[in-house]
Amino acid sequence: MNKKYITGFVLTGGKSSRLGVEKGLMLFDRKPLVQHVLETLSVVVGEVFISANNPDYKQFSKPIIPDIVQGIGPMGGVYSCLMQSATDYNIFLSCDTPFVPSDLFLYLIKEIDGHSCVVPVHDDEKTEPLCGIYSKQCADTFMEFISKGNYKMMDVLKAVDYHPVRVDESLPFYNNHLFFNINTPADCKLAMQYLQNNSLK
Repeated sequence: MNKKYITGFVLTGGKSSRLGVEKGLMLFDRKPLVQHVLETLSVVVGEVFISANNPDYKQFSKPIIPDIVQGIGPMGGVYSCLMQSATDYNIFLSCDTPFVPSDLFLYLIKEIDGHSCVVPVHDDEKTEPLCGIYSKQCADTFMEFISKGNYKMMDVLKAVDYHPVRVDESLPFYNNHLFFNINTPADCKLAMQYLQNNSLK
């Protein structure tokens, strides 16, 4: 699929109570977490947007999409972005996953095959709904769940044509920390150790 037919969205998630700061703006390996993810998505999509309610993200010179419905977690961000998107397919990636490579999305794109949603599954069947591809058509389903007060991403996946794609050591881009996410200061320290020990293999 030509990259101009797919849009990328970085989900920032707002201020983290465990980190005490705006997660996406926290420095990791000398640059903000959100910058790592922007660079990853720029390789595989025609345009990248930032899902955020904080105007500080304007410094990255990308369009900002605020939540249409506030305070409902990542579902609000995904729904708002799908409503704004001009492409049928859309890649979403949380800003706290700096080790996800662009090759993962090139792999997932090949698995679309008409499905409404394609997300990776790894280890003990762990699904990563904030690291996947969603059809714009999913917006209606998101709205249905939001209107019912159900903000669980996995429930939405089960209601659409959801295609789980296994990601494991058989893939050339795989590493043991691929889906590692930074939620606490301890996570950040551990992630830096992975980089310094060259263990992202």
